[in-house]
Amino acid sequence: MKKICFLMAIVLILAISACISLPSEQITIKTGTLSVGVFKHAPPAVYEQNGELIGFEVELVSEIAKRMNLNVEFKEYMFSTLLNAVANNEIDCAISDISISPEREKIVSFTRAYSHTELVVLVRKESGIQTITDLNGKKIGVVDDTIHETKAKSLQKSMDFEIIEYETPIELYNDLNNGKIDATISEMDNFKVSSYMDQLELIDTLEVLYSGIAVNKNNKELLHEMDRVLLELETEGYIEELKQKWSN
Repeated sequence: MKKICFLMAIVLILAISACISLPSEQITIKTGTLSVGVFKHAPPAVYEQNGELIGFEVELVSEIAKRMNLNVEFKEYMFSTLLNAVANNEIDCAISDISISPEREKIVSFTRAYSHTELVVLVRKESGIQTITDLNGKKIGVVDDTIHETKAKSLQKSMDFEIIEYETPIELYNDLNNGKIDATISEMDNFKVSSYMDQLELIDTLEVLYSGIAVNKNNKELLHEMDRVLLELETEGYIEELKQKWSN
């Protein structure tokens, strides 16, 4: 009887040990590594400088991975393919100023929000466009498959303007500055770090956007762990300090 009890105790200890080690071994596609999809044209959240991937969200997700005892591996995508990459288990999660929306939550799950910005309408200062109603008959630039595009299509139901899609904000801002398009719907954070702040002006604020990390809908364990660490970082003041660092 003692031998049976002893064997049962060993089995129980092994089972508990397996449960303790489970998160670091099985909540990511590759054991010990958090694979993160990025769109490297979303400053100040994610962008490339001198061949290095940097930004607020790059540093944030690296710290999250560190506190989960995981290495971090970044994989580049176009913004329009990021969420599908998460949904198809090509990567564990995705960042790049991804706004949380009901439509996107049908494809992926999101962590708790850790930042927010405003969705705004921008025009050239000399354009003569003063209000959003002046956009009738104009060309409006948006980055493909973003909240900006969704908003533009919603406005198009009651207004008459042409939507021009771009793959990156850089191309969009260049065309706006050169007069190839008349306006853009963009994010305030992105506009603040663009090189066109002196040439462009804001004529309207459309809504507030909240960003989170996109995670596969079936990976509830990873979502739970990332939320736990995000709350920890928020409580410590780490996230606010990081925002201040990358907003300067």
